[in-house]
Amino acid sequence: MFLLAALLIALVQNFVVNGRSEATLVHARNSRGGPSSEVNLHQLLAQAEISPNAELYARISRCYEKQHDLKKALLYLRKAELLSQFEDANN
Repeated sequence: MFLLAALLIALVQNFVVNGRSEATLVHARNSRGGPSSEVNLHQLLAQAEISPNAELYARISRCYEKQHDLKKALLYLRKAELLSQFEDANN
């Protein structure tokens, strides 16, 4: 959960500092998205349809970030945070 919050803070800070709606990559660890990462992404998306959870959405967000698709990365990061809040409330 702390990792998700840190990533969101970094992305928001990036928007504020740059002053534009396009984001740059927060970090470029393994930034090459090969065919195996696309297969992994499709598997994660299929899993998310069956049984969504916060950790799964965070992993999907990371895959989109590796592919430089920050809009989708932020979308799934937000979904992960919302699900995390619901999961915490139910426990």
